[in-house]
Amino acid sequence: MDYDICIIGGGPAGYLAGIRAAQLGAKTAVIEMDQLGGVCTNRGCIPTKSLLEVASPILSSEKWMDMGLDIKYKLDLKSVITRMNDVVGYIRAGIQALLDSNKVDVIKGRAQFIDRYTLKIDERRTVSAKFVLVASGSSPSLPDIEGIHSDGVFSSDGIFTMKSVPESAVIIGGGAIGIEYATILKSFGAKKVVIVEFMDRLLPFMDPDIGSFEKELMEKLGIELVLSQKAAKISSSSGKGITLEIRPSSGDTAGGRSIGADRIFVATGRKPNTAGLGLEAVGVSTSKGWVNVNMAMRSSVDNIYAAGDVNGIKLLAHAAFHQGMIAVENMLGAQKIFEPLLVPSVVYSRPPVAQVGMDERSAREAGIEVKTGVFGLANSPMALVHGEPAGFIKILSDKKYGRVLGASLAGESAYELVSLFTSGIAGEITVDELRKAVFAHPSFSEAVAEAAWAVDGLAQHAMKKGSL
Repeated sequence: MDYDICIIGGGPAGYLAGIRAAQLGAKTAVIEMDQLGGVCTNRGCIPTKSLLEVASPILSSEKWMDMGLDIKYKLDLKSVITRMNDVVGYIRAGIQALLDSNKVDVIKGRAQFIDRYTLKIDERRTVSAKFVLVASGSSPSLPDIEGIHSDGVFSSDGIFTMKSVPESAVIIGGGAIGIEYATILKSFGAKKVVIVEFMDRLLPFMDPDIGSFEKELMEKLGIELVLSQKAAKISSSSGKGITLEIRPSSGDTAGGRSIGADRIFVATGRKPNTAGLGLEAVGVSTSKGWVNVNMAMRSSVDNIYAAGDVNGIKLLAHAAFHQGMIAVENMLGAQKIFEPLLVPSVVYSRPPVAQVGMDERSAREAGIEVKTGVFGLANSPMALVHGEPAGFIKILSDKKYGRVLGASLAGESAYELVSLFTSGIAGEITVDELRKAVFAHPSFSEAVAEAAWAVDGLAQHAMKKGSL
């Protein structure tokens, strides 16, 4: 065998799995046909957050005015995109350096299975390995809508190649990507931004309270929300922009309308990058292209594993990091499992929202009696100091034992504070143990303790109900 482990794909799951495998003494290769870093580094997390970092002071300018600081700005989109690409390039080079320093071979090319132990690389060479990790990721999936390939329609990758900010834009999809893109476009100067969502609320797979928070936030930014509607047809005419026809998602033929815009961004879903890998030929079970795995990341073929987007469990970079490490550790004798409930979901709106663990619906479905505690950031001294009083921290606990089952957060620092709950849930922390912790004052984290007390209606910095 040429290698102990071969990894197909150099994205979050693949490159981190390569590093971990090398740390454990395995001779390892990462095969990448495009750029190291995958979607996250090149066309996802990193470039999006680079744009949102520019959007942040623009969106905060009113706050700073209230504090006595007059901020005047002029957006230079070319420089913004240049810096974004510089950040992406720096991180990508860092990934290469990390793999080099761990003596992981990086092979450029497209891999295809010849048999369960052997891979062909671009018809040029073959490599063999005891174990193979499929970490080939995913790519944007365009829905089957008439006119979807018209000029002016872009996938979720399109925002990174903008030469100018459109006067008007429609975003199909009210999930995390749609909300973040709407935030960027509106803050950069688009006069009209519309989000079209099939479900009856934004972020339909997160806590309804978070969806309500985002609805108010988007409306405050002047973003039009069109809920319970599906995209039916796209048409364009030279020099006159592009038109989206929508219909009620209920199937009702009445109530349709058309929305005109300069550009349409599609942020509705993704598809696995498994075409051409030859998985079926070696007996790997798939469902619509997604690789079927157990929570040890093992496929139906015992020496082939799959981690990251390609298995369809959690299409998030931080889930991919964790899955990749679990996969190679299990190849080398460990018995670890991936726990989806410990993966936080974050939307980097302004302010952000985050969630981890169970929500009330999933707890009820599991037959668990729960108690909730909610603390509003309007009662947080640090939130007031920062001029960021919007938001809340909500804790879900087991009614019998007080164990923390989940948390939903909205407001400044939500994407940092959610990690406290992630580690707490992993360690089966209880509400009482959270109350014992001493949080720095003033800090946003104080709201965590207050929410823990609020589970029993005992938050100290919140007015008692009926007291006024």
